[in-house]
Amino acid sequence: MKRELARVIGLCLTPLLLAAVTTAQQRSVTEKSYMQAREVLEAGIKAIGGAENLQAIADVTRELTGVRTDQAQGMQPVPASETDHPPVTNTYTKGTSVRDLRGGRAMEYRETAIFGGQPLIYRSVITGNAAFFANYVTKNIRTTPPTALAGAKAGTFRRYPESLLQTAWSRPETLRSLGEADYEGKPQRVVSFADSDGTQVALYFDARTNLLTKSETLADDPVLGDITVETIYSDWRAVDKLRLPFRYVDKIGGVMLQDVKISSTAFNTNPADNLFAMPEGFAKIEPTPPLPTVKKISEDVYALLGPYNSMFVVFKDYVLVVEAGLNNRYSQAAIAEIKKVAPDKPIRYLVSTHFHFDHLSGVRSYIAEGTSIITTPTAKAIIEQAAGRTHLMRPDALSRAPKAPVIETLSDKRVFEDGAHRIELYKISSPHVSEIIIAYLPKEKLLFEGDMLDISEAGLVPVGDDTVDLAAKIKQLGLQVEQIIPVHGRMGTIDDLQQAVARATASK
Repeated sequence: MKRELARVIGLCLTPLLLAAVTTAQQRSVTEKSYMQAREVLEAGIKAIGGAENLQAIADVTRELTGVRTDQAQGMQPVPASETDHPPVTNTYTKGTSVRDLRGGRAMEYRETAIFGGQPLIYRSVITGNAAFFANYVTKNIRTTPPTALAGAKAGTFRRYPESLLQTAWSRPETLRSLGEADYEGKPQRVVSFADSDGTQVALYFDARTNLLTKSETLADDPVLGDITVETIYSDWRAVDKLRLPFRYVDKIGGVMLQDVKISSTAFNTNPADNLFAMPEGFAKIEPTPPLPTVKKISEDVYALLGPYNSMFVVFKDYVLVVEAGLNNRYSQAAIAEIKKVAPDKPIRYLVSTHFHFDHLSGVRSYIAEGTSIITTPTAKAIIEQAAGRTHLMRPDALSRAPKAPVIETLSDKRVFEDGAHRIELYKISSPHVSEIIIAYLPKEKLLFEGDMLDISEAGLVPVGDDTVDLAAKIKQLGLQVEQIIPVHGRMGTIDDLQQAVARATASK
């Protein structure tokens, strides 16, 4: 009887066992990739202390210092190189990072200075339903548009391993194995996952230690084209029951952007709510409209105001534009606005004030338009580089119809006039950059400048050595300025500049 029962049970189980074996053999490529990635991620979590210890973290506070070594800023252009890094453009003299993992809140505080001397002290905050940037120099607060909140929050919590690895683990349906790789002579196991904002993130784990080596994403940079963005983790140390990196190096296109060192890390300090609250007494600035808006200054003279300000003058036979920043989609929108104002005239000239990448980030749209670019000798090579870069991920107008840029460099001064309008271009030096162009309209007594005077939409105007130098240059050139259009911030007057200089003089 027992033998017969065993035979019956065996007959029943055999199909189930065969089905299990068959299912394992018939797993899809996607499922196999997921299983491999899960194994690698699980080992990575175990290497820094395990899931249980990670989940026990309610909040993390880090004190940090760092330097920014920016290829896109500084006095002179720096050739792209993975070994010869650009010079330091600013230093974080003090920094604090707080991540409230249970509350879904984050705060970053920095004390630094923009290259050229303008001080920058700020606190950026993200909570469950809002985000803002508080500038302690200009005493104002800028809120993040609701449409940008999800992306900002995901990006903020991606930075540190304790939340990065937990996020990857919580999105198993997106986990995939990317195979094996080598980084700086060390074998790596690489996986990827899709974050909540849709960003595809690759994670490199040291094959020997299973510690996270770096995270990596792809991006479309308006100047550099299709690039890799990396955060590299090193100097791993014990913090309570976990191991965490105490050095973070950020690279864009293989070039070091910033190097941050952690001086202390503390868990579960129960950060005060006021760290995440807006400071009192600050002026509140509404989010800047995403596209440029046209403001008429005088007959045939217009400002394009938005996240990056530009200016254009409609001459008798053509249009001249000053500055094309932010990105190529933004400058394409600017071109569309210009054509509404002057539909029958070609945009013959674009003045690019200096080589800093943010000020050249829209030049490709104008190159595609057939516009000649007037710029400094130091910016010429950067514009040529930008024109030749590949944009496969997000093709723009120049990608679809490539052409070489037409560039004219300014050695000292150049004047454009047609009897009714006159614009004078001056190439000057500055503590902000070795060569920069300012544009002056004598009839309107209007000056257009980039970076040397940033006029805050509300609150105080920051001042640096470059601001003081700009005032001196205006006086030396004998320019009768009344109005000022800065690339950054609101339109202002000569009084804004003079008051900023007076504060700088009084503080010495």
